[in-house]
Amino acid sequence: MSTAALIIIAVVGLLVGALMALRSSAKTGMPSQEVLDRARRHARELEAEEKKDEDSPG
Repeated sequence: MSTAALIIIAVVGLLVGALMALRSSAKTGMPSQEVLDRARRHARELEAEEKKDEDSPG
């Protein structure tokens, strides 16, 4: 009985530890807001350039 309880406690501890690690590292890889804004602006510029190329005869 005590072996089963120890195994259950160990498993629950591992699960809680893993969840806490995921929670604390959720935004670690996210770039800053400045980088995201620059990427959006670049994407809009490329889209406008492509649309201009499509509209021009040739």
